[in-house]
Amino acid sequence: MHGTSPAYSLTECVIVLMCATILISAAVPNISRLQSEWALWTAARMVESSLQWGRMHAIAANTSMLFSIDDDQRTFGWADPLSGDPYMGTAHTLPGSVRFGAFPRRALRFYQHGNAAPAGTFTLQGEAESYSVVVSPGGRIRIQKN
Repeated sequence: MHGTSPAYSLTECVIVLMCATILISAAVPNISRLQSEWALWTAARMVESSLQWGRMHAIAANTSMLFSIDDDQRTFGWADPLSGDPYMGTAHTLPGSVRFGAFPRRALRFYQHGNAAPAGTFTLQGEAESYSVVVSPGGRIRIQKN
C-alpha cells in the first residue's frame, strides 16, 4: 500500500497567505512602538547606572565627581570637578532618538560621603514617553516613569 500525502489547493494557500499578511501588518506598528519604548527604558537604566558608578567612585576614591551633559543633550559622562576634564571611558550616548528633556542647571556633583548637590531630576524624552531619574540630596537614585 502506498501512502498519499494530502495536497493543498491554491485557494487554501492564498487564504493562509492572506491571514499571515494581515497578522504581520497588524504587528509592525506595535514592534516599532516597542522598540522606541525599549530604547527609552535602556537610556534611563544607562543614566541610573552611570550615576551609581559616579557615586560609588566618589566614595571609594574619597573625592568628588562631576556629572556632565553635552550640549547635544544626548551624551553624558563624568569629569574632574576642578579642571572639568572628562574622565576617559565614562562618556555615553543615549540610544535612538532619546534626549535629556530636562536636568538641573548646575552640574550634579557627588561628594566623598555619597551625598549629591544639587539634587534634582534628569528627564529622558522618547518619541511618546518619558522617564525621570531622580537624585536625592543624600545620593539616592531612582527611576520613575512619567
